[in-house]
Amino acid sequence: MPMARHVVIGEWPGGRRSIAWSIGIFLLALCVRLGFQAGFVGMQTPPRDDASQYDDIARSLSRGGPYVTDDGLRSNRAPAYPALLAGIYRLFGPDWAAGRIGQAVIGASICPILLQMGVRLFGFPAGLLASLACAVFPYTVFWAGYLLSEPLCALLVTGSTWALLAAEDDWRLTGLWSLLCALAALARPNMGLLLPLGIVWSLGDRPRRWRRCVLALAVFGLTLLPWTLRNYTIHHRLVPITTMGGVVLWEGNNPYVAATPGMQGRSAHAPSLPEARLVSGLPEAEADSVYFRLGLRFMREHWQEMPRLVAWKFMRLWNPWPELPSGLERLVAAATLIPTLTFFVIGLVLAYRRREARIVPLLLPVLAVSVSAMIYWGDARIRAPSDPSMLLVAAYGAVSLVESSRTGRSMSVPPRTG
Repeated sequence: MPMARHVVIGEWPGGRRSIAWSIGIFLLALCVRLGFQAGFVGMQTPPRDDASQYDDIARSLSRGGPYVTDDGLRSNRAPAYPALLAGIYRLFGPDWAAGRIGQAVIGASICPILLQMGVRLFGFPAGLLASLACAVFPYTVFWAGYLLSEPLCALLVTGSTWALLAAEDDWRLTGLWSLLCALAALARPNMGLLLPLGIVWSLGDRPRRWRRCVLALAVFGLTLLPWTLRNYTIHHRLVPITTMGGVVLWEGNNPYVAATPGMQGRSAHAPSLPEARLVSGLPEAEADSVYFRLGLRFMREHWQEMPRLVAWKFMRLWNPWPELPSGLERLVAAATLIPTLTFFVIGLVLAYRRREARIVPLLLPVLAVSVSAMIYWGDARIRAPSDPSMLLVAAYGAVSLVESSRTGRSMSVPPRTG
């Protein structure tokens, strides 16, 4: 039979048992992440690449300086994570260990939210399995070891999914959902897709909810507005969040990637490509515009190649055998992602057969990262914000499969929740 589309807000789902499990799983997740940082990454290992730029900005902000990297870029990174890291540096000093401990806390905080969502939607076993999986899932643990925006974005995306499920006709929760979507976009701009996807979901449920959608658009726009105005003041042109949109479009859509075996679906480093001479000496916003036009022109002029390139991007996004430094790491990645994707597909099939409309909001982050990957490129970092939602759907599939085999009930009959 059809089931409710929304979460009912009341007391903590599952009562005291759920609260105890939430605390325990949070502590487990925290210990796993701290152990990975201390034992494999190194608490004082210098950040590299993107993490180095986040660190540059955070150190400058923590000293009361400008939002700028060491190489003078002022808007190439979305502000949510550098601002959070700057707050950590301001409290504890510009210490990489403090930043990594903060990452561990952020990553571990996803698990109790996932437990609550799972219990509300599918019952205690599914919620417990999903939160435990998230606590030890190698991908979620990995990103918490580095000074990157992935754990914060995943937390915001998971929180926004909970708020969307809970909102229904509640103005406050609708505003909270939109606020979290905006903050997720300020962590990783592609996650701004959550807002239009959520609006489509809301209007599809009850078309008269357009007032709620107007509220959501207003909250989203007002949250981004200060940063957009700051960028306009600096660059004298509209830069909603970052000056990286054109760069990443070109890095994933260029003749070098398209023509190189093994590179399809990946990205090339823009400064190493010949076209970098076209932006030499340009301000960062103008350089980004040049790269945007280059990427768009390639996609337009090579439209016959785009279906193949898009297919490669999608496969890279869900690749269970990523290229990692060691065979052991590749084995661990495959041993976790293959079962997860298998049970995720089972969960999707069961939800379709049971008319579980309420599973749809869990799929919005998955859809957002899939669209992003097919436009830009696909890898585990692009996928990271959707991993908690994917784990919850997979847990639903696994628990339903076990319950149906144990009780002999039809797979089309919904399990009891609570």
